[in-house]
Amino acid sequence: MPTRKYTPEFKSSIVALYNDGRSVNSLANEYHLAVQTVTGWVKKAQIVGTDAKGNPVTRAEFNAMQKEMARLKEENEILKLAAVLLGKHRK
Repeated sequence: MPTRKYTPEFKSSIVALYNDGRSVNSLANEYHLAVQTVTGWVKKAQIVGTDAKGNPVTRAEFNAMQKEMARLKEENEILKLAAVLLGKHRK
């Protein structure tokens, strides 16, 4: 069965309805969605903290930042090894 794609606007509207007090089950039934889909959207949109400027950070944004930080750390380790190898090669 092909995966359905939903626009960010649609997802935001479902999350907004949930935040206004609607239950996950009622939203899933009304919009013909899986309960797990609505639950996932709500979790990703959940505010988990603030950034250095005081702006809210959602769980999805936080997860993306963690993934980017891990990638950058890996790149940094590779560059450190390359610097050591190049340093030995020049001597």
